[in-house]
Amino acid sequence: MTQRVACFTGRFQPFHNQHLEVLSALSHDFDRIIIGITNPDLSNLQEHSASSHRHTDDANPFTYEARVKIIQASLTGLLQGEDIAVEFEIIPFDLAQPGSWSIPAESVFAVRIFSPWEASKLSLFADQGFETLELPAPAAKLSASDIRHSLSVADSEWKSLVTPSAINVIQTEWDYSNSTKVSA
Repeated sequence: MTQRVACFTGRFQPFHNQHLEVLSALSHDFDRIIIGITNPDLSNLQEHSASSHRHTDDANPFTYEARVKIIQASLTGLLQGEDIAVEFEIIPFDLAQPGSWSIPAESVFAVRIFSPWEASKLSLFADQGFETLELPAPAAKLSASDIRHSLSVADSEWKSLVTPSAINVIQTEWDYSNSTKVSA
């Protein structure tokens, strides 16, 4: 029997509850979920016509390593008390370099469409020959930009938008004095 593999990509700046909702939904239909962290190299951010901010320093405060820690902490919260028999793998994922993607050819890319940016990602994956799965978008989008803003003004509202198990990791990785990332 072939293992069903899903791939879910994002900058995860930071990983939040709606990201976790996607993983939870995918965990019912897939045996393995690859979480691809885009913009893994913050020294080489690429501008894209479908997104005016994804390449800016302000939109990328957390290092790749910090995002891995935040996602791992979030997954711990998801897996506690749940009967989830899915394997999770977190990898760097450079959208601009499809040849570098370390994923099985049978992977299904799952995307929620909120804007032209996500639609362009869906097209990119399909153009590379991968099966795609467009997930229904919730009525209200939870924005990582809002979380970053809340962090930058030392407002605690962001804590309700991430898993409780990720709060300490985010606080550790966020530099409140400069409202920027902690140096890796």
